[in-house]
Amino acid sequence: MIQTEQLSSDTIMFHVLGPFHQSTAKELGLSVFRSYNLGFKTFLFDLSRVSLIDEQGSRQLALIGQGVQDKGGTWRVLHNPLSIEDRLLFRGDLEHLPKETWN
Repeated sequence: MIQTEQLSSDTIMFHVLGPFHQSTAKELGLSVFRSYNLGFKTFLFDLSRVSLIDEQGSRQLALIGQGVQDKGGTWRVLHNPLSIEDRLLFRGDLEHLPKETWN
């Protein structure tokens, strides 16, 4: 399940709850696309309540983030529950986040 929270006129946070599979990634991608078309430019993904993320889900999340960047937006993963190996997918984007936001 995905919940959204508008933080400012151009910033939105997506709270992902439960397992993060390909179907969740598809729902998240559509929500990001709609939000971008509504004028949002900064996208935060709170994964603190994700119980499981499979390899396909983590790849899809990386693709969503890359799509945001390709359109000139900014994306951040907060409270990343992924294993060390999977974190490498997000390395470039997590490096400039304050370490206290990492999980």
